[in-house]
Amino acid sequence: MFSPGQEEPSAPNKEPVKYGELVVLGYNGALPNGDRGRRKSRFALYKRTYASGVKPSTIHMVSTPQASKAISSRGHHSISYTLSRSQTVVVEYTHDKDTDMFQVGRSTESPIDFVVTDTVSGGQNEDAQITQSTISRFACRIVCDRNEPYTARIFAAGFDSSKNIFLGEKAAKWKNPDGHMDGLTTNGVLVMHPQGGFTEESQPGVWREISVCGDVYTLRETRSAQQRGKLAHILHCIATHIKSCILCMANYSQQRRSFSKLSSWSRLKSHAQLME
Repeated sequence: MFSPGQEEPSAPNKEPVKYGELVVLGYNGALPNGDRGRRKSRFALYKRTYASGVKPSTIHMVSTPQASKAISSRGHHSISYTLSRSQTVVVEYTHDKDTDMFQVGRSTESPIDFVVTDTVSGGQNEDAQITQSTISRFACRIVCDRNEPYTARIFAAGFDSSKNIFLGEKAAKWKNPDGHMDGLTTNGVLVMHPQGGFTEESQPGVWREISVCGDVYTLRETRSAQQRGKLAHILHCIATHIKSCILCMANYSQQRRSFSKLSSWSRLKSHAQLME
């Protein structure tokens, strides 16, 4: 993820296309020690010079860890679903010229575009070691269409430095009726679309959970339960509160430009704290 000064606009002599912004609730304005590199309280998503998105391609059924590792080591993006010690489904991904992908997480490794850290309690140094975190190292990815209306979608889990996502035996996973695999992450990625958008009159919406493939489900009984909730609907990231990373994605569509009212932030932040 880059600001205009860090990457050339997708078309010369033209104003770069701005997909939207990510804002970390709880750090509304600036981080205590200031914005540093990819760790910021607010970040704009711009259309990249070259498409960075990926899409599902080949599906492999493998019976040994060695075979799974061999597929994951080809240099392609892939997602591995471990069903048992003797059965793993590996889904290879291929380049998608029509989308840009941005990744969010706690990790400072290069695949993460937007680094989000835990909110430390008063008196503690921001760089203090957090022993337990509810923010995954590779928490989620946001995929934006490179063509109008520049739709943004969120997916649980992000690809690591080896371009892989691994869902172990204990992770919630399943095969959908159309045959494709899907699953949920350990910490989970929860989203809430505020009623009325980000205005003085906005009210908290219903919390949902996002799957690895971007489907929307009702919440599990517990965050670590292996049984998923009920399929809800498709969510586009327009003025949407994302709980796993404590941030908000505001898509710059024609009608959604006013989203920084402090009273709205306060109400949504208070509601988010109830979900901790």
